[in-house]
Amino acid sequence: MTEFETSPKFVTPDDFFNYTGRDLRAILKPNDNISNSAELFLKNIEDDLMFRVDKLSFRLYPWDNLCQYQLDCMKRAVIKQAEYVLRNSDIMTDSGYDIEKGRIISRAELEEIALCPATIDALNACGLLNHVIRNHPRFPRTI
Repeated sequence: MTEFETSPKFVTPDDFFNYTGRDLRAILKPNDNISNSAELFLKNIEDDLMFRVDKLSFRLYPWDNLCQYQLDCMKRAVIKQAEYVLRNSDIMTDSGYDIEKGRIISRAELEEIALCPATIDALNACGLLNHVIRNHPRFPRTI
């Protein structure tokens, strides 16, 4: 059995701080290894976004071969999604019980609000989150 990779691929805690002015290490409650709680949080956000993009786009992206524009958009998407999760929790792992509505909400409703609109915009802008494979001068065809 191999060890899980715990380092984020696209965004570091320093990137998050430089973009938002917020220190993830100070925001997140420490785990047993206080030195990597921010890294693990960002790694999980990245992994979730990559799985979601692959699922919604009906393909597997070669994540190591993104052009610079796609990398920049992915960084923005990860940071925006991390901010969203910090404010709202990870909605996709939620039980579905909505305290405000006093009822269990459906899986479709959870999926509809799981991704932050700014995250969706960033992924759409660089062609990562779409249902059609197309050529574009800013980013080469990856499939």
